[in-house]
Amino acid sequence: MPARASEVPAAEAPASEPVAPPRTPRAPFDPRLLRHARAIRRHLGAEALVALVQAVATVGFAWWAGHAIAGVVQGADPAAIAPDLWAAAAAALVRAACAWLSGSMAPAAAARVQSQLRAAALARIGAHGSPVGAADAATALGPGLAALDGWFGQFLPQLVRTAVVTPVVVAALWLQDAFSGVAVLVCLPLIPVFMVLIGMATERVQREQWTATRRLARSWLDTLEGLATLRLYGRDRRAERRVASLSDEHRTRTMAVLRVSFVSSMVLELAGSLAIALVAVSVGVRLVQGDIAVALAFSVLILVPDAFLPIRSVGAAFHASAEGLEASRAVLDLIDAPGAPAAPAAAAGSGLVVDALEVRRGERWLPPVSLRAEPGELVVLAGPSGSGKTSLFAALLGLAPSRGAVGLDGAPLADADLAWAPQGAWDAVVTGTVRENLSLGADGADDAALEAALARAGVDVPLDARLEPATGGSLGLSGGQAQRVVLARALHRAAAGARVLLADEPTSALDAASEARVLAGLRAAADDGAIVLVASHRAAVLAAADRVVRVGER
Repeated sequence: MPARASEVPAAEAPASEPVAPPRTPRAPFDPRLLRHARAIRRHLGAEALVALVQAVATVGFAWWAGHAIAGVVQGADPAAIAPDLWAAAAAALVRAACAWLSGSMAPAAAARVQSQLRAAALARIGAHGSPVGAADAATALGPGLAALDGWFGQFLPQLVRTAVVTPVVVAALWLQDAFSGVAVLVCLPLIPVFMVLIGMATERVQREQWTATRRLARSWLDTLEGLATLRLYGRDRRAERRVASLSDEHRTRTMAVLRVSFVSSMVLELAGSLAIALVAVSVGVRLVQGDIAVALAFSVLILVPDAFLPIRSVGAAFHASAEGLEASRAVLDLIDAPGAPAAPAAAAGSGLVVDALEVRRGERWLPPVSLRAEPGELVVLAGPSGSGKTSLFAALLGLAPSRGAVGLDGAPLADADLAWAPQGAWDAVVTGTVRENLSLGADGADDAALEAALARAGVDVPLDARLEPATGGSLGLSGGQAQRVVLARALHRAAAGARVLLADEPTSALDAASEARVLAGLRAAADDGAIVLVASHRAAVLAAADRVVRVGER
């Protein structure tokens, strides 16, 4: 038996669980799109050109329409008004044609960009593997990229139109009537201020909605992959309730996004209407006083709404297409994720090596964990609840997104046979006899080996006793006994050749005598040559360890 060691150095133990950094409002356009989707460059250039033509047509329409209306008001000859009417009609047609052209370009550009992003993401996954779970990757590359249709069809053209049309219209107003130009410049910033304030709330609810979508996708994929096993052991109803609960959460989050979008549209319309009304009142007062020509007054009144329309529309389009923007960031994060390092190079017999392993929990990465464990050692991960012990085990089992290096004797841990005793007794028990539970995954197990595993786990139950997880088990098995049956299954797998045994809180809810028997069984598994890794914070378990890795302490 190896001599018991003290705790690992602080450099090998992770710090406390990170607190997610405060989020700042994100830009409405991710510049990484220009790098990974070159088709967007041509699309932006075409949209800018179309927007410039549309801006010139808008100014021309206001000018000619204003003069035509003034001529009608002042009783001018119809023949004198006709040229202005024809010119205004032509400008209106050009403006409508530009709007149609912009709308027709968006779907094709969206398809090209989606294809390029999907190809880049798949190439990254093929070269380095996925930095996120399979469900997250499938959600990002499937419905996530599909959500870009709204972003391309509504938001992006309107963003370009705002950047091009608004300066042209404001400059035209300034040249025609300096007072109106100053009024527009004073009122125009009010709308972006409201957009930023509302955008912060929208980003939060949209991020929550996207997280709910990913959770639903993960649960659905996991249920689909294990449906046959779930039905075999009568656990399909629980999985159905889980999916239904996540579906309801997704519905609630989606409705929250819609509520914010509707409210934000109303606020933007109100701000724009008040600004237009201010300019209209000033023009009306000056018109009554004779300080502005009638034709110029009508031209300004027609043009002023177009100074505010693009920026109001881009705010509304942003909320309508926020899902696509959030999804595009998820795809870009996937593409730009650093390549996963290979398993650490280790000499033969070097045991389990975990080098800077980080586990993803929700939207954040837990602190890196590094440790080494040799065959015959009992290593304990210690830390308070929520510090990441169970998440680390899930990553070692390949059940959680992770990054870092993990190997066993120089080979990937995924190629090794692992024994696993999870926390939560009845969740890990299957409907059937104790014999069927112990031999799960191990064909040809004899009763003597199963009895030895039960003895090491410190539980005395007949092999023919039937376990019913839905009712808490027959024969009056307690939760502690069921937990030790699960541990006996892992001990049996270790005795059958599993190189690594992972046990999550194996002695929780046990008295001192039972705990001592369990620890003796774990020590016996280590003495037989297994690497035993235990997650616990109980003093007796820490005292029995050869090495303690502190998790969640700075």
